[in-house]
Amino acid sequence: MLLRHTLYYLAARGLPGLINFAALSLYTRLLAPDEFGRYSLVVASVSLIHVFLFQWLQLVLGRFLPAHRDEPQVVQQSILALFLFIAGSVSVAGLGAALLWSDPVWRALLALAVPLTVAEAWLQLNLTLASTNLRPGRYGFLLGGKSLLAIMVGGWLAWLGLGAQAPLVGMLAGASAAWLLFGLRLWRGMRPCWPAPERLKEYAAYGLPFVATFALGWIIASSDRMLIAWLLDEAATGIYAVGYDLSQHSLGLLLAVVNTAAYPLAVRKLEQEGEEAARAQLAQNGELIITVALTGAAGLAALAPALLDILVGEAFRAGAVEIMPWIAAAAAVAGIKAFHFDLAFQLARKSYLQVYISAVAATVNIILNMLLIPEYGVVGAAWATLIAYGLACALSAVVGKGVSAMPSLAPIILRAAVVAAATGATAHFAVGFVPDPFAVLVGGLTSGAAAALLTALLLDVVGLRGATTKLAAAVFRRHRHER
Repeated sequence: MLLRHTLYYLAARGLPGLINFAALSLYTRLLAPDEFGRYSLVVASVSLIHVFLFQWLQLVLGRFLPAHRDEPQVVQQSILALFLFIAGSVSVAGLGAALLWSDPVWRALLALAVPLTVAEAWLQLNLTLASTNLRPGRYGFLLGGKSLLAIMVGGWLAWLGLGAQAPLVGMLAGASAAWLLFGLRLWRGMRPCWPAPERLKEYAAYGLPFVATFALGWIIASSDRMLIAWLLDEAATGIYAVGYDLSQHSLGLLLAVVNTAAYPLAVRKLEQEGEEAARAQLAQNGELIITVALTGAAGLAALAPALLDILVGEAFRAGAVEIMPWIAAAAAVAGIKAFHFDLAFQLARKSYLQVYISAVAATVNIILNMLLIPEYGVVGAAWATLIAYGLACALSAVVGKGVSAMPSLAPIILRAAVVAAATGATAHFAVGFVPDPFAVLVGGLTSGAAAALLTALLLDVVGLRGATTKLAAAVFRRHRHER
């Protein structure tokens, strides 16, 4: 079931992922580095508000809805009321702050950031609802519609010369229109209903500890952009954001796909069959997540120069190629932490322990950024990110073992490392044969994917060998029957 659901969500998120690549390529050619830097700073600020105020609602929805499958309105109507209250408060406060801002350029950007924050938060809540209900088709329409509309509107406005505001307007239009087209029926018959005190207390006890965790996670993931703008300039922020976003739109996408398919399966196992069944599902989930993370990082590091030559405007390439291997490694470590080790806290409902881990990592990240950025520029920021995520991942693994009996790690890491080494070596070997970036990318992707699949089959990662054998046998039987 895990592999099937992963393939469903890969299809659902594959098109949006390709569109994000196209958007990155388009905007780095239509926007100057300082304009792209301002755009990335607004996106980082929107993300900060989201993790502080909205993201805990997604976790509550994903965690409690499976336990109320017969009465989903009990959870949905409460979440709807909480969302509307928070969204109204954010709108009033945000627009007031924008009106008082002295810089006219940033005043316009902040005024645009307020509705964008609400629209993005609402879309993410709908994506969580679709994935929790195991509806990858609806998930794909929501995410794909948003991405396609965003690049169409944003690209047109950027071509007209709107600057940093262009992609932000595109994001707002895409998120709003996608929900109206594909998400409206998810809330059919639902009315906002403020949760009873005991239910609100239960939701808060589960979800609110994540506020601090996510805020501290934002410090590790996004505060470097703010610090680069402060210690260097907005153009350097734009260059750093390109290298960072390219890693996230590729490896981050793959890991998010796996987690989107895997997490609801683990929760359902826990709710319906108990801890032993959930632990077995976590072992399978973890093996796939860790293998994808390490393999993706190895392949991305090998193919980074070709990717940048094809996708990114010339003004961004030299700086981005320096940080890509480090950010790819950081993305892999961050994904392993968030989508595997952190589940011990979430499923045991002891999410408050993550706050201490994130606090240590965030503090280390800020200190390292302050020390390394003035001396080493954007590469120093990438080093700081990798070290901070590595520390957070190690702490999560050690502390999580005492919270919930997680699967044995050594065999999973060993198999994943072998697959990653084979993939990275094969892709790197293929790169040396041709000078053309397109040929390098196609050859590296093809040979690396073939090496990954073959190695995973030999090692039977996530039962792939057995699943392939069953599929081949079914196809053979069907072929014989038709004959």
